[in-house]
Amino acid sequence: MSIKDSNGISIEIMGKLHQFSCSAEQAEDLKEAASKLAVMCDDIKQQRGNASSERALLVASINLSYSLLIANNKIEQNQHGQEALISTLKNAL
Repeated sequence: MSIKDSNGISIEIMGKLHQFSCSAEQAEDLKEAASKLAVMCDDIKQQRGNASSERALLVASINLSYSLLIANNKIEQNQHGQEALISTLKNAL
């Protein structure tokens, strides 16, 4: 569902082609992210039958934002835990 060109990549999501500028290093990751978004949108449209493309994109965006929020919160908790452990270890020495 994606085509690499000299200016970045072109990605098809829900039947529409979208162009994105990116570095060569980012291209593969962006193609993978776009592919997952396309699958998510297709699944949402199938589940909700009459959902518009815009609605499917909105629901997918909210789901991805929520997942990112949860992941960032877990990272932050882990960092605080590591800092506390380091502090405990330093005090023990």
